[in-house]
Amino acid sequence: SMLSKIKIGNFKSIEKLEIELAPLTIFVGPNASGKSNILEAIAILAQTVKLGSGIARTLEGSLGHGAFIHYPISSDFPLSDFIAHKKNWNKFITFEIHITDAGYHDIGYKYAFMPHNQEVLQAVFTNGKKLVEVGVKTGEAKWRPEFLYPEEFKKFLRPSGHIVYMFDPTVFEYELKPEIKGQEITGPEQQRFKEISHKAQEVIKNIEKAIRDIYFISAIRGEVRPFVETGIGEPRFGVHGEGLIEILSMIFGRSEWEKISEKIIKWASEFGMDTIKAGLWGRNILSSDCIDPELRTHLNTALASQGSRQILTIITQLFWSTPGSVIMIEEPEISLHIESQLELPKMFSEAIKEGKQVIVTTHSEHLILALKPLIVNGDLKTDDVAIWHFEKTKEGTKAARLKLTDRGIVEGWIPSYVEAEKEIIKEWISTLPEA
Repeated sequence: SMLSKIKIGNFKSIEKLEIELAPLTIFVGPNASGKSNILEAIAILAQTVKLGSGIARTLEGSLGHGAFIHYPISSDFPLSDFIAHKKNWNKFITFEIHITDAGYHDIGYKYAFMPHNQEVLQAVFTNGKKLVEVGVKTGEAKWRPEFLYPEEFKKFLRPSGHIVYMFDPTVFEYELKPEIKGQEITGPEQQRFKEISHKAQEVIKNIEKAIRDIYFISAIRGEVRPFVETGIGEPRFGVHGEGLIEILSMIFGRSEWEKISEKIIKWASEFGMDTIKAGLWGRNILSSDCIDPELRTHLNTALASQGSRQILTIITQLFWSTPGSVIMIEEPEISLHIESQLELPKMFSEAIKEGKQVIVTTHSEHLILALKPLIVNGDLKTDDVAIWHFEKTKEGTKAARLKLTDRGIVEGWIPSYVEAEKEIIKEWISTLPEA
């Protein structure tokens, strides 16, 4: 499955935005234009399904305790001030995500939250059409969950689950309204209710499964912890790559992950980190869980520079994650020389061939120029790539999809880059001696 679309409303710099996603999606545009807010919206959904069992799967639970994005929520700093567009508490904050499932069907899920009264709406979609929508009718003495769609659900049924929880299939379970007598509903109608409710629950389960494998690498990365002995369970990578050494040691220390180690070593060398190769290539790979002290020292040395740490975080996350994973990366070019920036799309294209999806924000024109040879020689198809240009307007963030030709060239180039380049050339010309 692959994320195919995200729709966002009233969230941070975004009033309303719909973005189609591809196997490789690239967001460009000036600072503070809202590119990262798209990643953040996806991350909020993804981290909700990974919350510990004691934490409620609500928007507040996610933002107070999430692994990727969290805010210091308190009575002085209410949640909605951090995330509501222009601090507007009277409009729904909406996240809607669509995926293409294994059978190439589009399925979608929407969660909306009204800041001023905490009202919640949830809906699921199949093939672009709304299947069921459920909400809370406020304003009465008691909150009443209601079906808002389809019409026959609205008329005969009421939700029997708790509807504030995200990604909870029971949200779409139902019971007959007390005022409806059983005999008003025919057998076939009852069967239809059952089928629709069951399908809605399946959609939520499938979307939850897909977004469990979303990873987010923040622009603030390279904060690798010195090695600590890991306890039970798999080490966590961390949004800043802080678990990098544990994870690399684990990968390099087990023979069943030899293919992944080879790939990481190959790409580390492409980015100029030959020391990793020298220290690990051809060693007897241990199959035990204990970490070889020599290997640990080696990794600590190899990761001495900020540039190495930040790119190795990306390489490891790309190739350690399983097919079907989505890897979101803020500014993969940080600390990289131009030649290395040109390698990034090659590496992304290899990850895509393994069935992964990559979403990046970037300020690097070299990353985009380097798509050309990959498209010309067929490593990437134009359909594999979506490039979106963001700008901030009075109404909030706007985004336009740029056209990529079959020669791998962005038609009309990137608007904000064109402006900057014109300025530079003008300045440069003014310094030339007059003939």
